[in-house]
Amino acid sequence: MLNPLKFFKRSASITSTDQLLNLLSTTHETASGSVVSTDTAQNLPAVYCAVNTISEAIASMPVHVYKKNESGDKERQRNSVIERLLNISPNGYQTAFDFKVALMRSALLTGNAYAEIIYDNAGRVQRIIPLHPNEVTVKELPNYRLGYHVTRKGKYRSLQQEEVLHIRVNSDDGIIGKSPITVCRESLGAEMATQEHGSSLFKNKCAPSGVFTWPNKMSAETMRTTLDYITKNYTGNKNSGKPLIMTEGGEFTNLTMSNHDAEWLESKKFGIAEIARMFKISPIFLQDYSNSTYSNFAEASKAFLQQTLKPWLTNIEASLLMNLIPDRAQSATSIQFETKDIMRTTARERFELYDIAIRNGLMNPNQCRRAENMEPREGGDQYSQSWLQQAKAAEPTPD
Repeated sequence: MLNPLKFFKRSASITSTDQLLNLLSTTHETASGSVVSTDTAQNLPAVYCAVNTISEAIASMPVHVYKKNESGDKERQRNSVIERLLNISPNGYQTAFDFKVALMRSALLTGNAYAEIIYDNAGRVQRIIPLHPNEVTVKELPNYRLGYHVTRKGKYRSLQQEEVLHIRVNSDDGIIGKSPITVCRESLGAEMATQEHGSSLFKNKCAPSGVFTWPNKMSAETMRTTLDYITKNYTGNKNSGKPLIMTEGGEFTNLTMSNHDAEWLESKKFGIAEIARMFKISPIFLQDYSNSTYSNFAEASKAFLQQTLKPWLTNIEASLLMNLIPDRAQSATSIQFETKDIMRTTARERFELYDIAIRNGLMNPNQCRRAENMEPREGGDQYSQSWLQQAKAAEPTPD
């Protein structure tokens, strides 16, 4: 039996049959004849926009580490190494934004995102290095743990479960995830075929805007002279709307868009809606404003946070906690993304919320000023007691 590895160059960094199968599983030819992979799928603007919109939204959020104190209240650990790694730089050559974008793009396009965790001599997390999904093979071990085989720059090594940050989505077995591109490849293939059809249409089809006809046969010289005259005097913006004068029985017939071409345009709109469903995102965030208004845009923003981003954030927060925090400290620690900026409202709406928060003792004026990047002022740390006075005023007076 032939060894399939012999058909691939060594530069592909394939050293095992498992890696070969993993590589082949990311590329599929669909019923439409289009080959769908993580690279070809991004040729569709809607896919490219969906992946970047979700990735950049999550990457722009700060990540905070909290620890419960003796009274059970959460206190932010501002000096935590994890906060520095996830908000400034995880490895010295990437910004935290670049790192989170890379992780999210891997998860969205392949269903799996990997990063190697580097510890110092004291067992504390020191660096986090992203790994390309094509470099990693996951193995389920007999002791119900996972092992990771990494092939990078021609070098093969094994990593333990504690050494890898693994974010997976749409997993059937809890070990390997599946991306929407893999699950919905037939729909993507149909959309790619539509795009290829449109490109061929514009390349090969003769589609003039109208037809000039004359009752008698024209010589080649007369035809060139007439075409040059019409092109010079009746085309372009400056000649728009000029009356067209026909002599010697000439007639002009306008050509409109055919039903076939109109159906192609409708199929393009339907393709955007299909891709939006794949990534659970509103078409508004794919730059499709055909059915948008101010009110439904505001509702779409809320849905984007609740339906699109919240499941991702919950998944990532749990993975960060499990892989970056020691087991003994996990029950008293939480890692959370700060989502308030993504729902940032207008200035009037924000200050109305601040007024309600101050009057009810939820925030003090200086906290509101800090939220607006303003310096605190003297006396601004006092909390309002108006809510307590209102409660006392509402109590019934004794007889």
